[in-house]
Amino acid sequence: MHRNVFVIENGFYLAVGFYGAQRFALEFIKPYGTLIGPFTLFHLLSAAIIAYAIIMVATAPHPRTLDDTAVA
Repeated sequence: MHRNVFVIENGFYLAVGFYGAQRFALEFIKPYGTLIGPFTLFHLLSAAIIAYAIIMVATAPHPRTLDDTAVA
């Protein structure tokens, strides 16, 4: 079975980003007052979660390839 190294290394932040995007979309059906344009405080918090996930994935160290000959 092929394993995607990117998903394995960044799975937590991908899940956090998905949660933030889902939460951002669901906040449109809630009756809270707007803060900036059509966005509520919780939209802004969800956007911050999405930004956090993007920054963490973008700055994550690249996975090293395993060199089987380097084992001592």
